[in-house]
Amino acid sequence: MGLDARIRYTKMVIKDTFITLLKEKPVNKVTVKEICDLAEINRATFYKYYIDPFDLLDKIELEMLSQLQNNLKTSPHSFRDIFIFIMVNIRADSERYQTLVSENGDSKFPRRIFSICYEHITDDLRKQFPNLSPIQQEWLYSFSAQGCCGILERWIGGGMSESIEEVADFAQKLIEATTKAMANNYQ
Repeated sequence: MGLDARIRYTKMVIKDTFITLLKEKPVNKVTVKEICDLAEINRATFYKYYIDPFDLLDKIELEMLSQLQNNLKTSPHSFRDIFIFIMVNIRADSERYQTLVSENGDSKFPRRIFSICYEHITDDLRKQFPNLSPIQQEWLYSFSAQGCCGILERWIGGGMSESIEEVADFAQKLIEATTKAMANNYQ
């Protein structure tokens, strides 16, 4: 096994161990010592890659967001398609996502997911609402994204039992009602 493979393996073990601990307790209660003991690594190895458990959490989230961002570049750009795409990715790595958005993880993680989607929707917003200023378009997106974050958090927290299509259709109807009201008031 080459050096790069060993580094990837070590980081994977650290991340998996951290996720296991995060299932049991909040991030602010997870210690580097616990991670190292469970992962069977020394503290110097942990500190070679991460500052502390909060840094580790942030890097896990950034890695997941980066992967999602890269995948979004080749996906359809309608809101519904993007929402479905996000949900499919979340379901594929459900254990990690459920842990990250749990009360032990980072409640802001779903918002971070939707923040990377904005650039994929801006063209549609400009076309659909040419009379809105750029800041008003951002407000509209923020309003819609926050609602979708709530739906996403509830879906993840509820064990993802509803179908992706059902959730995406519901969110799409809410967005359409909002945009229809906006279109009627800003023509």
